[in-house]
Amino acid sequence: MFEILLAYILAVFLLIATPGPVVALVIRNASMYGFKTAFFTSIGTNFTSLLLITFAIAIILGAFEISPFALSLISIAGCAFIFYLGFSSLYHTLKNYQNQPQKESEPQCNKTKTNKTFVSSFLEGFGIAIGNPKDILFFVAFFPQFIHITDSILTSLSILVAVWILLDFCILMSYALLMQKAILLRYKNLIGIISDIILMLVGVFGAYYLLQAF
Repeated sequence: MFEILLAYILAVFLLIATPGPVVALVIRNASMYGFKTAFFTSIGTNFTSLLLITFAIAIILGAFEISPFALSLISIAGCAFIFYLGFSSLYHTLKNYQNQPQKESEPQCNKTKTNKTFVSSFLEGFGIAIGNPKDILFFVAFFPQFIHITDSILTSLSILVAVWILLDFCILMSYALLMQKAILLRYKNLIGIISDIILMLVGVFGAYYLLQAF
């Protein structure tokens, strides 16, 4: 049973650490706005993960059903939101860069930091994570593979959920802390632009894939 738990921890670590839209958003906010903003963004994504996992557990226990069509519609809206986040951030970054002299670029970045509220950071994290409700189906398929770590299904699910949330938060915070290194702060605008482009591509290709399925 302990071996199953270790396998689960390794699988979750690899899944979460792999760069995706959530990681791109946390990196962007950490590089452009600082650690606290990334912290509240991560809280938002964690809260969403907990909601999606709760729905998944309800399905596993047979207490809830969800329409695949409804999931697809919400996913398309989520892709549009992800694209919007990347596009709007990239637009403002490039606009500020063009309008400000090179010597004033750093003060402008500091000004931008003060305009980013913790509530908006939380909502960004919540929005980008809830934008992929098909994660519910992933959890439904994923958790049963490791559900025998204890003799009780509820106890096993509680442990699996706790491990997922803890690893999710710690990994995202590791990315945020890494972005505070001086050598990376020198390239924070470039890192922010790359993260925005990744978000836009995820939104475009995600929507294309979903529309192809209709």
